[in-house]
Amino acid sequence: MGRVSKRGTSTIGTPVVSNRVTSGGKKRYKAGIYARLSADSNERKNESIDVQEEIARKHIERLNRGGQEVIDIIECYRDLGKTGSNFDREGFRRLMQDIRLGDIDCVVVKDLSRFGRNYLEAGNYIEKIFPFLGVRFIAVSDGIDTGDKGNDTKQMASEIKNLVNDMYAKDFSKKAKTGLKQRRESGSYVGGPPPYGYKAVWEGKIRRLVPDENTAEIVKHIYQSFIELEGYKAVTDDLNRRRVNPPAVYKQTGEVFCPSDREYKGWDKSTAERIIKSGIYAGTLVQGKTSITARDESSRIHKPEEEWVVRENAHEALVSAELYQKAQETRNRIDEASASCRHQTGGVPIGENIFDHVLYCGVCGRKMTRHSYVKIYADGHKGRMEGYFCQNGGQTKTGVCPESNRISKQELMGVLIPLLRTEFAVYLDKPKRFVEAGKEQIGSAIARLEKERDDLRRRTLRLEEENTGAYMSYREGKMSRKEYICFKTEQEERLRELKKQEEEQEERQKGMEKVQERYVKAVHSLLKLKDTGGVTTEMVDSLIEKIHVYPGKRVEAELRYTNEMLEGWD
Repeated sequence: MGRVSKRGTSTIGTPVVSNRVTSGGKKRYKAGIYARLSADSNERKNESIDVQEEIARKHIERLNRGGQEVIDIIECYRDLGKTGSNFDREGFRRLMQDIRLGDIDCVVVKDLSRFGRNYLEAGNYIEKIFPFLGVRFIAVSDGIDTGDKGNDTKQMASEIKNLVNDMYAKDFSKKAKTGLKQRRESGSYVGGPPPYGYKAVWEGKIRRLVPDENTAEIVKHIYQSFIELEGYKAVTDDLNRRRVNPPAVYKQTGEVFCPSDREYKGWDKSTAERIIKSGIYAGTLVQGKTSITARDESSRIHKPEEEWVVRENAHEALVSAELYQKAQETRNRIDEASASCRHQTGGVPIGENIFDHVLYCGVCGRKMTRHSYVKIYADGHKGRMEGYFCQNGGQTKTGVCPESNRISKQELMGVLIPLLRTEFAVYLDKPKRFVEAGKEQIGSAIARLEKERDDLRRRTLRLEEENTGAYMSYREGKMSRKEYICFKTEQEERLRELKKQEEEQEERQKGMEKVQERYVKAVHSLLKLKDTGGVTTEMVDSLIEKIHVYPGKRVEAELRYTNEMLEGWD
């Protein structure tokens, strides 16, 4: 059996404290206070970060007054708005880094729940990792101190508290859902910022919506204008001419109108439409449409309508029931008219939008929108006419695109087809040579990537072997604990860097596979261009990077593969 270092290590699981002593023979510790405040809205006020740290400081002062030891506070580590169900927290990671470097050998927390609520992980740190690293652990309120000799009762109490904390974390989600449902049913507004036109105030335990005196009249004006003008754009144009700040800007600045010397960010159709559709302005509160576990729009779970919580007359309405009903009738008429335009003939279906991902306005950079209509010719047959326009062009919301910017599909094709034929003329004449050159270049690039990945794997294996050798030296007493920890920290950093390089290589490998796929598509596209002379979706995706359209039907196209294809050609 290998001998143990004289620097004072222990068997895993047995508490160990630092053996540093002062000139007076007292034990001396370098303490790090750890405090955590979760995003739990039910956290008590006395659980604040400052209070936690103050409790830990006073406890350390009492221990120092005992005369048997000296505990120096080196650093305070904080985690704000972090869950206790795992240890992936920035402040905790800093604490562990300082422990490994030997800067901290005593961890002090207010109680076990602040340290962590995961029973297995918290127990692993307290009973195994901290003892192995020679770190003393103190939980003030729970009376746990691994620097004392302690007894089995204290260890059992620590395990029980960790288990209770773990159960609390797992049970909290269920309780939160139940409490949220009860608040919704009582008519309390549980959303985030109140909707435009309202403020949120607390009436006892109920959060009510009350009219915002600054914007309530604007909401009424939106409804009245919509009924009179019968169009969302007409409403937004009116608001933009008056320079009324949209909801997002009003929330940020508190200003209803935008000063003339400031850049104006106006209203758009969707914002006005949301206000007109929402029953909240008629006093109806509808909540619980999506899951409360959602963190962003991409992960929202939309619930069926029968699970929504609906409260009539939950707050003061900004518009009368009659005005709201008229607005909905107007909205329905607009929707029906739009639907009839979209489906005015089943005999002339709308084709695929082949320029969807590449066509942009050259003035403002916005993606251009496709529009189409059915033309009836003199002989009675029908044909669908297509074109593209910039939605910013000529709008009142923004001045970045003051002119109307439109082009028909026929005009766009008339520019692109001659351009493609000119740019790729040499490849159209020699497709076989084009294929061979591409395979050669791609094969060479893939071989280089595989060689680099093999080199990274060999370097990783060498580091892992060095780690094993250092651990054996440490266990045999040839390396001190501090030397081993410093070595291991450096090796972990090197391994992380190699891991990062491997991931980058994998991304490059995937990128090369995509290049290979696009190259094959480009070959097919060029052959089709030679045979048919038409433009297809595959051709656009493989040969065109971007197309910019400017007023006056001026077109600029950025092509793919031009430089790559020219390599190797004389």
